Amino acid sequence: MTGWLLRRSVDALLTTVLATVAVIALVHLLPGDPLTAIVGDRAIDPVQRAALEQTWGTNRPPLDAIGVTLSHLLRGDLGISFATQRPVATMIAERIGPTLLLGGLTLLLTFAIGLSLGLWSALHPTTLRARLIGTATLIGYALPTFVIGMLLVWGLAVRSPLLPSGGFADPLLSPDAGGAAVLLDRLQHLALPLLTMVLATVAVPLRQQRAAALGTAAQPWVLAARARGVPQARLAWHHVWRPALTPIVTLVGLWLPMLVAGAVFVEALFSWPGLGSLLATGTTQRDVPVVIGAGLLLVAMVQVGSLIADVLYHLVDPAQRPR
Repeated sequence: MTGWLLRRSVDALLTTVLATVAVIALVHLLPGDPLTAIVGDRAIDPVQRAALEQTWGTNRPPLDAIGVTLSHLLRGDLGISFATQRPVATMIAERIGPTLLLGGLTLLLTFAIGLSLGLWSALHPTTLRARLIGTATLIGYALPTFVIGMLLVWGLAVRSPLLPSGGFADPLLSPDAGGAAVLLDRLQHLALPLLTMVLATVAVPLRQQRAAALGTAAQPWVLAARARGVPQARLAWHHVWRPALTPIVTLVGLWLPMLVAGAVFVEALFSWPGLGSLLATGTTQRDVPVVIGAGLLLVAMVQVGSLIADVLYHLVDPAQRPR
């Protein structure tokens, strides 16, 4: 197991390096004027433009720009944002907490709800409730995320003002507010983006678990256990759920980076100060250092998630363990 894990880690590291080079190259080759992030719509004369290009290095040929960016990364330098003139590493550090909070809770709730409902639907496939659950979650998956978010804002923040429509915290909250008041405020602001993400993604683990459990429920050992009169709860969790868990493990490992990338619209809609909104703003402004920094973080998260998924897969399925 140790040798396999070492080889798999080396593969992940090499893949990360290649993906990093690809991300940097693609960003530098994108059309558009990077100075837009600095000067905006203001007209500047050629002398000022030449000075800015020299200062920020936007006049370098693509291969030179890629080489300079890689050399800075090797020194741990993500660069300075064109738009804000702040270190990109600092901006990412400020944004990663809210994104991990939203993505982590979405991951937890999505899989807890999806796996439970998927298993129940597989054990009761012909009931009306199972069909309604499948239809409702499939509709949520088919709808664009921003449509779900806008519907929730209209229903729970505008028509019935039960929850705040956006932001991370109430700017009018007193600095002297107690811990309970601050926690309640954070939960209220988290509710709508979290609900949007869960409704938009819960269908995937639900349908994966349902399909896996349906296949497992038809296996001879499950039929034999049912014939012996094994209680329904034990039949579900011991004989069906655990053997059907293996295909879901890979999905878990790759879900977090997908949540971060898929949260761009949600974070923008709810003014959530996370990496998704930072990436969206950086792309719109063509803020090259910000886009590269956020993109590299996503690449790293994909590789880490994939490595975790492989490890869990080998732990859950003994037949897959290296010998």
